[in-house]
Amino acid sequence: MATTTTLNGTITAGTKQITLTAFTNPATGQISPKVMLRFNATGEKVLMTDATLSPTLEVVRGYEGTSAAAHTTGEAVTYGLMGDAAFDEATTFVGLHDIQQPSYYKPQTVEVTATGTTGTTAANLTVGPMAIINTTGATDAGVNLWVPVPGDTIFVHNDSTTGAVKVYSVGATINGTTGTTAVSITVTGTKGAMFGCITAGAWKAIIAAT
Repeated sequence: MATTTTLNGTITAGTKQITLTAFTNPATGQISPKVMLRFNATGEKVLMTDATLSPTLEVVRGYEGTSAAAHTTGEAVTYGLMGDAAFDEATTFVGLHDIQQPSYYKPQTVEVTATGTTGTTAANLTVGPMAIINTTGATDAGVNLWVPVPGDTIFVHNDSTTGAVKVYSVGATINGTTGTTAVSITVTGTKGAMFGCITAGAWKAIIAAT
């Protein structure tokens, strides 16, 4: 499980040694472990390479495609094993060697019965940030997506045998229109649609599929 502490001392973007207020090495007892840290204010990730002088750590800056940046003392820092849900990483360990795979979220898969005829009466979806939804229900019944943040993705499939499923997102927008206005997924032809978020609070239909 990830732990949050603070940075003890201001650092530049090029600093390779950082000191935390407190650090308990989560790698102890693990096989071929790697420890990730994230500066919460900027999102910069770093990889720990040596904890011999703990809580002073040797690190690789700007890890996982993030940018190295200057940080001030007292800034929140989250750390944990690579693979912890807090870092969205995936690393497979084989013996004493590791194979690093691209970061990913494993999508949730949920069966949902669509309800209501408006966004406020539709079945609320609280899954995510990545999800595959299979819907059933009466003709024109609906599901209500959560208000998204960038990176959220959902695929909604209409498995109903009666009629269309309506997709809403009360409090957000879908394709630039208020989320109280439904996007319809038909029972024949295009039976599914993927929605993604690039700008906070805004869903965009990315692809449609049968």
